[in-house]
Amino acid sequence: MSTETQQAPERIPPLIVMSDLDGTLLDHDSYSYAPAVPVMTRLHTAGIPLILNTSKTAAELASLREALNNTDPYVVENGSAIYLRDSSSMTTMCSPAQLSGNDVHVLGARRTEILAIIQNQRRQENFLFTGFSDMKVSEVIAYTGLSESEAEQAMTREFSEPLIWQDSAHQLRKFEALIANHGLRLLRGGRFVHVIGACDKGKCLQWFRECYRRSGNPIPRFVALGDSQNDVAMLNAADIAVIVRSSHHEPPDLEKQSSVIITEETGPQGWADALTQILDETLT
Repeated sequence: MSTETQQAPERIPPLIVMSDLDGTLLDHDSYSYAPAVPVMTRLHTAGIPLILNTSKTAAELASLREALNNTDPYVVENGSAIYLRDSSSMTTMCSPAQLSGNDVHVLGARRTEILAIIQNQRRQENFLFTGFSDMKVSEVIAYTGLSESEAEQAMTREFSEPLIWQDSAHQLRKFEALIANHGLRLLRGGRFVHVIGACDKGKCLQWFRECYRRSGNPIPRFVALGDSQNDVAMLNAADIAVIVRSSHHEPPDLEKQSSVIITEETGPQGWADALTQILDETLT
């Protein structure tokens, strides 16, 4: 009989949950996540990762992740980068060749690259816009309604640049076409247009799926939860898509036709109801 110590095989979860935050896990108005707490505890007990996938920065996520006791990988700035450094799980699935360095994988573009391109275009074409890089903290507070500390965290962007567009719609289309030649894209939000690299929330989900495929381990089913157009790529890429109903807009349209759940309740209550149903079906 061999006396060599056999390493225990990596435990593969049956599901991986990837979730948007605002309007999904967090209430659109109060930012409360209270209705979701029992389900998050259940996920943790079952060893099912909860990957937060958000437009927020890593600095903005830090206190929330601590409050949620979330140590799983997370995705920031609309799919621009995947952070694995705090994760006790899943990191072993990803080979060093798949990482950009320091347990962070960049799918988008660095902000320094973005700023160089858009500032050059502004000089050449006289586009009228104001970016976060042009603003003081007080100006960001005025535009967003954030507190001083929240505004400071929002300004610590590493992979995107929000712009207040002050030019015509025609000029915006021209700007979008010009930056596309440099591998950048626009995301239109309520107050801002965001300049990011050639990435989206769905490509991050595909990246994690590819990690499992390369490792030779079984590939878990991916559940994605979101409420808005910005989440469509992630929802389409998932095995099970959960559209969390919003009191502020209609549910987004998906290309995906099967395994789509639209919640009855809004925000974190809808989030909790859908995942409870999925976990009951999966873990029994």
